[in-house]
Amino acid sequence: MPTRKEQMPNLKGKAFFKPDTVDHENRTVEVVFTTGEEGERYDWWNDSRFLESLEVSDKAIRAERLDKGLSVLDSHNRYAGIDAVLGVTEEWRIEGGQLVGTCRFSRNHEDVFNDVADGILRHVSLGYRIYEYQVGRPAGGTEKRKAVDWEPLELSIVPVSFETTNGTREAERANTETHEVKLTIKVDEMPKPVDDKREDAPQDQPATEQRKTPAEPQNRAVDTEQVAANARAQLNPMLEASRAAGLDDNFAIDAFGRGVAIDEFRKQVLDKMAETRQAGDLKSYGTDLDLRSDGRRDHGEALVRSAEEYLMVRANVGGAKMTDGAREFSGMTMMEMARDLLARQGVSIRGMSRQKIAERALHSTSDFPLILENVMNKNLLDAYNETPRTFQRLGRRATVNDFREKHLYRLGDAPSLLPLGEHGEYKAGTFSEQKEKYAISTFARKIGFTRQMLINDDMNAIDRTPRMFGPAGARLESDIVWGLLLNYDFIKGAAANHKMSDGKALYHADHGNLLTSGSALSKAALTALRVLGRKQKTVDGQFMNIMYDAIAVPEELETTAEDLLLPRIVAAKIEDQAPRQRMEIVVEPRLSVIDPAAWYAFSAMADTFEYAYLSGEEEMYTEVNTSTDVDGLEIKVRKDFGAGLIDWRGMAKATGAE
Repeated sequence: MPTRKEQMPNLKGKAFFKPDTVDHENRTVEVVFTTGEEGERYDWWNDSRFLESLEVSDKAIRAERLDKGLSVLDSHNRYAGIDAVLGVTEEWRIEGGQLVGTCRFSRNHEDVFNDVADGILRHVSLGYRIYEYQVGRPAGGTEKRKAVDWEPLELSIVPVSFETTNGTREAERANTETHEVKLTIKVDEMPKPVDDKREDAPQDQPATEQRKTPAEPQNRAVDTEQVAANARAQLNPMLEASRAAGLDDNFAIDAFGRGVAIDEFRKQVLDKMAETRQAGDLKSYGTDLDLRSDGRRDHGEALVRSAEEYLMVRANVGGAKMTDGAREFSGMTMMEMARDLLARQGVSIRGMSRQKIAERALHSTSDFPLILENVMNKNLLDAYNETPRTFQRLGRRATVNDFREKHLYRLGDAPSLLPLGEHGEYKAGTFSEQKEKYAISTFARKIGFTRQMLINDDMNAIDRTPRMFGPAGARLESDIVWGLLLNYDFIKGAAANHKMSDGKALYHADHGNLLTSGSALSKAALTALRVLGRKQKTVDGQFMNIMYDAIAVPEELETTAEDLLLPRIVAAKIEDQAPRQRMEIVVEPRLSVIDPAAWYAFSAMADTFEYAYLSGEEEMYTEVNTSTDVDGLEIKVRKDFGAGLIDWRGMAKATGAE
């Protein structure tokens, strides 16, 4: 008999439990793996329809897996690991043309066994692989395939039965693994040609008329081809729409199997894209990056993280380590990494030039822009946090939710307590207050990353460039805060005009926080400035007794401040050591821009100024964007920051005049 070969997936077929065989003590129940009955199938891979049956015999069944015991799974989920294994099959036998066995459930899945015993879970499906079909086609009928060499693979409990009469085959639609099947054709069952010269041919009409009127089987054969052509005509545009949206082919095949019209399917594609975008999931269908249904971190995310770790090591990011995952990319240039990641995503790069691969890798649908953004952001933040900001110790940090003006209130003292005589009356009191206000602003730049940088493996783009923007963000904060305290616009390089709510400058004689004559940094000047703090009064005129605990000086006065405040002799014993200075020294070079002789004092006893970040974006914010200005992509760098004065009473200035 002639033979041919085809590619086919593993299959699933109807099975069922025998409820009268439930053994609660041993958690077992008998199951009929298959009755071998015939059912209509549609082969999605080869675009053909046929009737399939299984030969249930020792000769036809490859029993190695049966002898060892088949895993009992949840809905044919072979990729979910051991969590999807509900039990195992044990003894098996062929009885009355049926393949029958015993299923024993795991102690970890008592609830599943109880539902089986109660008849709640009753649908079972056998997964199997065909090695050889015996094929025949009755005259004018549908092709029949009888599996004469096949192997059971696993048994699954499923929510809906795989009825053998409706052609539903989960594996045929979802399983991308195929194998070669031998088809042995039974010649004696193939249709025989009509011979109008046979002696027993009908003689009641001329032979020429018989040839003009085709036999009924021929008509049915033509109709079958037309049905297949119609199926292809509807399935192909559904596949194209699904692939264009980045969805799995199974999404289209499932809709086609349910009879969804093409217009309705396009709506479903749009809905699915919106759902995926809202969830923020990483989707990489049809490759080894497929998401797993067991909730573990998918392989695609792990691969992206490994690529980031490798680039962080190359870019000398602080704390970066060569992990096992990162070693998978060891020795690769950025271009080679981009090529590898595209291939893993299922993008065909065969025949692509280096320029085209670079362009595709920097597209927004690729993983590579996200990897570059994360590495750049890490480098940027490291440099940002390493840059000193001397104002942080002196003021109050806050976060705000928007860009509207923020009002800062200074409450006065509680009303003084009054004598209360016998049967006396409690008198009401009020709080006085003062108010200041400020708002945060947005400051931004962008970093370009071009195709040329990727092709040339330019590591400066993700190493040195971000490390330049990080300190820029920290310097911006210092420019804003010290500009507020020194009444100077460091961004524009010009004098400012900051006023308190009373219309006066921060340091003013009326505020009692300005020392003029004889204020050059010395012991006497320091004493005079401290006296100003002790004399400060509240909004209601009560003594505050402010003690300054930090002094800010330009670099020109650093040594003088150390001579005044640091002990000059180190005692031999701890108990003989003189008390350390009570004032912290802050050296800020921006002070020298205004006046190299002036110096300032701050107290932690009163809120002096406040600096604020936008909630959720307290450091530097980066965002990747496919650019029309740059032949590649751009990384946007943004800083939302602001500062405002609260109260003059907690700080003072000495002009440094002799």
